[in-house]
Amino acid sequence: MLNSVKKSLLRILGLIKKEFITLLVDPSNRKVLTIPIVVQCVLFGYGASFILEHVPFVFFCQSNDETAHRIIVELESTPRFELVKDCDSIECVRESVDKGESLLALYFPPDFKNTGSFDIMLDARNTSSANTVATYVNKIIQKLNYDLAGAPAININTRYLFNQNNYTRYTILVGMCMALSVIQVLLLSSLSISKEREEGSYDMMIMTPARPFEMLIGKAVPPVIIAIVQSLALVAICRYYFEIPIRGSVFDLLVIITVFSIAVVGIGLVISAFSKTTMLSLIVSFTLCLVIIMTSGLITAVDAMPEGFQTIAYINPLYYGISQMWQCFLEGKTLADVFHLMLPLIGIGTVTLSIAGYIFKHNLE
Repeated sequence: MLNSVKKSLLRILGLIKKEFITLLVDPSNRKVLTIPIVVQCVLFGYGASFILEHVPFVFFCQSNDETAHRIIVELESTPRFELVKDCDSIECVRESVDKGESLLALYFPPDFKNTGSFDIMLDARNTSSANTVATYVNKIIQKLNYDLAGAPAININTRYLFNQNNYTRYTILVGMCMALSVIQVLLLSSLSISKEREEGSYDMMIMTPARPFEMLIGKAVPPVIIAIVQSLALVAICRYYFEIPIRGSVFDLLVIITVFSIAVVGIGLVISAFSKTTMLSLIVSFTLCLVIIMTSGLITAVDAMPEGFQTIAYINPLYYGISQMWQCFLEGKTLADVFHLMLPLIGIGTVTLSIAGYIFKHNLE
């Protein structure tokens, strides 16, 4: 009895040893085990920060009270705050926040000296950055109230623009309409060529009479359609289940999703064309998904990232896709208003699809 148990344990240990050897000897498996860990450590250790290092702000002051000017001076002297401009109207204040020039706007009414109350307006398209800025301002005002002990207390009336109730799901769910598509589309498109190459059907495909651009279209269209359907389903869930109002045009959202999907599919096809194996495609696409999502501004505000990560964000298609979705979905902006954000997506799609098309043509020749 003991001998049979011992032999069974030895067989199990032998199988475990074999599996470890298989996992660790294969270079592809070693990459799967190490690369995502390194990438996540860098991203979450340096890129994912809720401490805003740069807070641009504007103000409109209709009061000559000394305390109002002291508040502005106190903000200017705080290292992370930067005064963008001194507005002369409410319209100037609102326009500055609308265009994303400032995260914070202050308004001091004519009766501030008597009431001690002033308004702050926060860009709540990203709720995490809005809440962080509100915390910073409240701490500064608490310090001033302590210094001005005996004087009337200063009160803040906070308004969250584009998300009046400051619901986190407004920005997160609308942004996820794009973020979830990145994962799905990038994986589908990145596996399309490498999988066929590994299975042996790629050589048969390039022997067909189809032209390179026809093959490219055939590979690109299915993931794009899947991305559009998936994103529109998420838009419907946001609107009808979570009751997030769509202030823009559904047609405009469809155009944004389509252009964004084409750009992402282009990246996936380039990965697939260069990857020799399915495993390598998975490693690269999974790692790239992490980078794209973490530097998109969805979870952490871009202004809270170090300069190196901000550079990555500005070449990240998801950054532009989410920015367009927030503006059209939550603000009611039109395609003309966000066209400057669509141009980088068009550029990314043109470059990546051209590279993928060249590889198809090169293989055929």
